[in-house]
Amino acid sequence: FLGLLLVGPWLAELLDLDVPLFAGLGSLMLAFMAMPMIVSLSEDAIRAVPMTLRENSLALGATQWQTIWRVVLPAGRSGIIAAVLLGMGRAIGETMTVLMVTGNAAVIPLGLQGFLRPVRTMTATIAAEMGETAYNTPHYHALFAIGLLLFIIT
Repeated sequence: FLGLLLVGPWLAELLDLDVPLFAGLGSLMLAFMAMPMIVSLSEDAIRAVPMTLRENSLALGATQWQTIWRVVLPAGRSGIIAAVLLGMGRAIGETMTVLMVTGNAAVIPLGLQGFLRPVRTMTATIAAEMGETAYNTPHYHALFAIGLLLFIIT
């Protein structure tokens, strides 16, 4: 909603675009939606690292930064990776947000300027077309192939 009414028109004016709905806006809105989950889960993973590991590192003469980079982050790496994967899964699944703010144009954007033009994502294609597709047609099977590809990606 905010992307559609506030951020899109503001960016379109700032970047001198004809249409306020474009691929870059979809990426920005997905980042805003996924980032709190990634940060929160990563913070939990870092806080789960035992204090004794930190204290031992500091007792051996490591600086605070060395302790963070060489002890805390490696110990919390699996939780941080899981947080990023969950955030990416959420971003991939956010169909309606992307459908609204990217212009929903079924074209393949080419080059750097393609990032500033309307596009349609794979999830938006399924959402927009599945209700109007005849059963057991090539179009129907293509939509399921898109869904299978999304399943494999996540």
